[in-house]
Amino acid sequence: MLTALLLVLACGDEGTAPPGGGPDAGGPASDAGVDAGTPPIEVLAVPREDVTLGGRPYAAYQRPGDTFRIVCEQPCPLEETYIFARYAGFLAVKDELLSLTGVDVLPLMTPVDLHLASDSVCGTPGTLAGAAFMNRTGLAPGPGSNVCLWDWEASRAPPPQVPRPLTVEAALARDSQVLLAHEYAHVVFFLRQELSHEWFVRAISYRVGGQAESLCDSVNALHAPTAWNLCQRNGLDYPQLAESVRRIDALWASGQGVEVLFEGVPKTTSVYQYRRILDALAGSDTFEALASAGELLPNQCGDSSRFMPPGGTVSLYGGRVQWSLPAGAVTEALQVEPGSWRSGMVVPAAWNDFQSANNYAFLPSGFLLQRPARLTIRYEPALIPAGGDEASLTLYWKPEDAAAQAVPGALVDTEANTVSASVSRLGRYIVAPR
Repeated sequence: MLTALLLVLACGDEGTAPPGGGPDAGGPASDAGVDAGTPPIEVLAVPREDVTLGGRPYAAYQRPGDTFRIVCEQPCPLEETYIFARYAGFLAVKDELLSLTGVDVLPLMTPVDLHLASDSVCGTPGTLAGAAFMNRTGLAPGPGSNVCLWDWEASRAPPPQVPRPLTVEAALARDSQVLLAHEYAHVVFFLRQELSHEWFVRAISYRVGGQAESLCDSVNALHAPTAWNLCQRNGLDYPQLAESVRRIDALWASGQGVEVLFEGVPKTTSVYQYRRILDALAGSDTFEALASAGELLPNQCGDSSRFMPPGGTVSLYGGRVQWSLPAGAVTEALQVEPGSWRSGMVVPAAWNDFQSANNYAFLPSGFLLQRPARLTIRYEPALIPAGGDEASLTLYWKPEDAAAQAVPGALVDTEANTVSASVSRLGRYIVAPR
């Protein structure tokens, strides 16, 4: 029996699962695709069994060995002929989907339950087109995961939306697989990566739907700008995305992840680790491609540099962070790496998004500089909450196991949107209000 559910969001946000959960994928943008003379799909009956999910009776349809099943709470409003066709339609594109994601979902995330109507697990769609989230048993992830598609509700969509018919033809159509491919691709990231990357799964869904042949295509520029940036700036395309996930999987499986999201499973890989994989595949720095599209925060992407004994200005995060080092601040070359962006400090709730975005950790944490340096962090004024006082911003240093401490003498420049201070050690620095 499933005791709890976790909604895993695409761009770093975390919340509770449907009913009432926030969107992880499948926004209002069109996901329609085209069929291009493909042979007819054979629709076969799928074995059914009665199961209990969350204490409620469901019918579950699954072929032996498949990673997914279609589930429908009883009494099910859908005809079995439609369910069989929906199953066959996804099977027809699944190999293509896996060629784009590089790997399939992890065994702990199976079965991936596909919900085609509102039920006790997915709730009602509200403004969502689709959602994906993993099951949890107590504090542990899995077993299994869920994709909510709400076909039944889509067939009754009020104007100006166009209802999708619950017919065999509609279930088999390629454009009917796009949202499902999108949400299933989210599940591929679960446990392997700390985020499930909306930009990635959107780009994948457009390829499955026949709308994009390249990451450089205009549909990605509009709806998956990070993917488009990686193509335009760094020359990456769909084959490299598939290879990037294979490398994430290898890193995770070898125990080299760095983020603890759940106990009892290997640490998940970080966005910074993913960025370095993309750097290697591109043969160039992908930071700006990732950070400038607005789908990832700069501090999520991570950055690194070397502090040298002669001193000088070290620019990180595309110039958003600068260390002005006097000569002798370090006695030998020091490699500075990013820490997790997930740890922060307590601020008024309205300021949470701001402090999360302006939270930078520099490793080795606590390393003492021989001479104080000037640290300057440029913040995004658009993230200041309504009524927030920009002049109240200052800089905090956050020890690993203690409350954040205001850095003496910190100065805010509301024209340049920066906060700066003289600091004498590495660690976590956060811009937040006094």
